[in-house]
Amino acid sequence: MTIQQFKYILAVVDLKNFEAASERCFVTQSTLSTMISRFEDEIGVKIFNRKTKPVSITLEGEQIINRLRIVIHEVESLKNVIQELKGEMVGELRIGVIPTVAPYLLPLFLTKFASRFPKINIIIKEMTTTQIQEALKKRTLDIGLLAVPLEDDELIEQELYSEPFLIYDCRDERSGHKISINNLDYSKLLLLQEGHCLRTQIFQICELSNLSAKNNVNFEFESGSMGSLLNFTKASKGLTIIPYLASLDLGSEDMKSIIEFNHPIPVRSIGLLTHKFFVKKQLSKVLQEIIQESVTGLMPKINDSKVISPI
Repeated sequence: MTIQQFKYILAVVDLKNFEAASERCFVTQSTLSTMISRFEDEIGVKIFNRKTKPVSITLEGEQIINRLRIVIHEVESLKNVIQELKGEMVGELRIGVIPTVAPYLLPLFLTKFASRFPKINIIIKEMTTTQIQEALKKRTLDIGLLAVPLEDDELIEQELYSEPFLIYDCRDERSGHKISINNLDYSKLLLLQEGHCLRTQIFQICELSNLSAKNNVNFEFESGSMGSLLNFTKASKGLTIIPYLASLDLGSEDMKSIIEFNHPIPVRSIGLLTHKFFVKKQLSKVLQEIIQESVTGLMPKINDSKVISPI
């Protein structure tokens, strides 16, 4: 058995088609099929059921495939270790970022980070917290930038910065003064849709006020993006809760709708997440330093705060 056979098998798993897999691997379909058949004959287990369309995986094959992914990841990790030992920074760095962080944080650091490593192909993808966790564990993602703590034993968290929450209040009757968690009108609150950790954090802010979120929050509109949420909040004269960096993109008129929380101020902690066996440590260390430098001076100083968990 060879590493190349493993890659052929995983290509078929990913694409569910022998022809497409052969194109990805730059070999003929007959070569790819023959190599996979040889592997199946060698181990005495059929991985694929070729009679179905698209091709399906046998129950025994599922277990084999899980082990093949681990082997491929370990081989890639070995290459990365060797590169770092030799001072070579080449290849790919796959970063997942939650949607409530990506549009505000990425412009602050990405250009500087990319210029430090011109031979690294940086791939950025917006993903939910759950998607990032799963991708890191499958090793299809290198780094996650998201709200912490998650307390996942398979993953390592590095805290980057704390970010206060603000109130974006577009109601006609807004006070304009700081509001305590207990005095906020949660009945007119608009939220991001299911799957966003910011939604979960806002639920927890509601719970801090000793109010029942189910009975006091209006969920008739649920947005999938921060931009849509802010636009609809303004158009409907509602209110929502946003992270601090999101306010820096607002115009002067919209900033008049921003209200701060009274102490204790609810904040979220943004962190860098990697698998516990992640080996591109130099890259992650530099990324951490550049992100922290990029937000220094932007965040207000807070003496009395309450960290809101994303889960």
